[in-house]
Amino acid sequence: MSAETVMTRNPLRDTTVRFEHVTKSFAGTPVLRDIDLVVDGGTTCVIGPSGSGKSTLLRCTNLLERPDSGRVVIGTDVITEPKADVDRIRARVGMVFQRFHLFPHYSVLDNVTLALRQVRRIGRDEAVKIARTRLDSVGLTAFADRRPSQLSGGQQQRVAIARALAMDPEVMLFDEATSALDPELVKGVLAVMRDLASAGMTMIVVTHEMRFAREVANQVAFLDHGRLLETAPPEQFFDAPRSERLRAFLNEVL
Repeated sequence: MSAETVMTRNPLRDTTVRFEHVTKSFAGTPVLRDIDLVVDGGTTCVIGPSGSGKSTLLRCTNLLERPDSGRVVIGTDVITEPKADVDRIRARVGMVFQRFHLFPHYSVLDNVTLALRQVRRIGRDEAVKIARTRLDSVGLTAFADRRPSQLSGGQQQRVAIARALAMDPEVMLFDEATSALDPELVKGVLAVMRDLASAGMTMIVVTHEMRFAREVANQVAFLDHGRLLETAPPEQFFDAPRSERLRAFLNEVL
C-alpha cells in the first residue's frame, strides 16, 4: 500500500488548525485551560495522562464539543463563530474514534457509502466507486461485502478510516485509534496512518504510541490537567524535554 493510494492532497487547501486561548469545563471542572496550539500541516501527536483533556481538544476541533471561550480556526474558517456553517466545516474534518462506530447490520461497503449518499448526496454508483477506492487504500477490498462482526478489530478500525477518507477531508483526527486493539492488530492501523502522513494529510493524533509519535510526527504536544505544557519537534520533545512534568511522564511510559 503506497501513500499515493491512500489520498491525493490538494496543495491549495489551507489546512492549518489554530487553537487560540481555548477553554472548556464540564460541570464546573476545567478540562482545557487556555490552550494555544498551531497545527501547520503535517502530523501533530498529542500525548498526556488520562484525563488531561486530549480527547476534548480533538472534539473541539470539529465542534462535537464547543469551547467555552477562545477560538478554533481551520484555514480561514473561525469555526467557533456563532454563525459558522458547522456542517460545511465538519465536512472538512474526518475523525476516527477509539471505538469503531460501524453499523453492525450494514456491510463494510455500505458503512463507507452511507455518509457519501446521505450527507454529500452522491449517487450510489459514484459512492460505491469512491468507497471501493478507499477500502483498497486500507487493504480491505476483499472484505467489502462482509459485516463488521466478521472482521477483526484492526480491520474494523481500518474500515472506519476508509469511511472518514471517503468524505475527502482536509484534516484527520485520530482519538486513540489503536488503544482498543490487541497488540498484534495495532501494526496495520498504524501503517495506514503512516501512509496518510507520508501523503501529506494534516493530522492531529491523540495516542499512547510513543514510537509512532517519535517517527511520524512533525510536532508533539503534551497536555496535563488541561494545560498545554510543552510542544516541540519529536527529537527535542523526547530527548530534551524542558519541563520536569514531561520528563517524569516520559520516564513512566518509555
